[in-house]
Amino acid sequence: MAAVVAALALTACQSPPPDAPTPASPSATAAIATATPVPPPRATPSPTPTDFVEPPGVRARPAGALPESFRFVGLEWAGHTQLWLVDLDRRRAPVVVASWYGPASPVGDHSIAADGKAVLISAKGARGRVALYLLRTETGTVVTLFDEPDAIVISPRISPDGQRFAFTRMRDGAPSDDGIWAGSVTGGDLRRIVEQQPAASVPRMSLGWSADSVWLAFITFTTRSEIALAHREGGPQVPVGDGDHVSFRRNPPEVLVAANGPTASRMYTFDLTTKRIDEVARGDRLAYVDPQWHPTLERFAYAQGGTAGGAGQIGFEVWVRNTDGTGASSVDLGRRVRAPRWSRDGTMLTAVGGGGGSVASVLELLSGRSIAVLCLRGGTPPADCA
Repeated sequence: MAAVVAALALTACQSPPPDAPTPASPSATAAIATATPVPPPRATPSPTPTDFVEPPGVRARPAGALPESFRFVGLEWAGHTQLWLVDLDRRRAPVVVASWYGPASPVGDHSIAADGKAVLISAKGARGRVALYLLRTETGTVVTLFDEPDAIVISPRISPDGQRFAFTRMRDGAPSDDGIWAGSVTGGDLRRIVEQQPAASVPRMSLGWSADSVWLAFITFTTRSEIALAHREGGPQVPVGDGDHVSFRRNPPEVLVAANGPTASRMYTFDLTTKRIDEVARGDRLAYVDPQWHPTLERFAYAQGGTAGGAGQIGFEVWVRNTDGTGASSVDLGRRVRAPRWSRDGTMLTAVGGGGGSVASVLELLSGRSIAVLCLRGGTPPADCA
């Protein structure tokens, strides 16, 4: 919750953006690695910090046809975010497909459709402080979906099918949010699917869409964080329970929820049809984040970290459990990693390491392989990153 308040405070302190974006030069190209065993492919060097001092909008480059197995990695440095495309089979070098300026997450944030062809981005606006953009990754096309002078976009989420989007709308300087709004990526009117909130210091935020793109999970902060589901067309909401992280699966239609408290945390499943809740993990002085259903098997991954009496996370490890919570096993090989993600076919579980300095890495946890090394500020990985 503190991070949300800090991000909003930073947004409010920023000067209004210029009227129009300045064209930016594209990133340099990179060599592609070949045979195995060899070091991970050399990543496309990032633009220098002076390149990143840009007015509003999203700077993009076409990725072309996406690799068969891939993941995107968003890395923030000095108020700018780079979105990297990583080929998990290492046939293509990693490349920055988009970069933008914006406040810290969840005000400045992004969300990716299941097929990777559409990315929803909240970043510095041409008219408002924070606007909403749609990136088509294969072509590098960027479209502005929402940009109003007196409004701030928070926590954007695109549906898995890439057809719909949702975000929290907050009036500049208002004491509370203006509701959660949804629309079609092809245009048309926006619809408010969650009504305005009475005065509150922390806005409600979208967490993610159900696998069928019908329900949107969102969070409300009261004495604790509470999750509910809103239909894409609005109407009655479905209360779920306490929590702050979610992951949906299609069959059976369930949401996996991580709920973190100051002294204890838990994870549970919520059946969208029967509304049944089953607890699958509980721990004292622990935090559970980034739960991720396996795309086909009865298991899930998540990151688990210790807390100092609720004062903050001490460090995270990636674990895997069966759907009923049994069989918990650590899979991060003792490395300090985050953001676990299954590949689309479920054969790989990747995570991101580093990122606090000049280098980040993408690791495959089930085999221990290094997939890629990313230079955040330019240079040739791993030794010559700037």
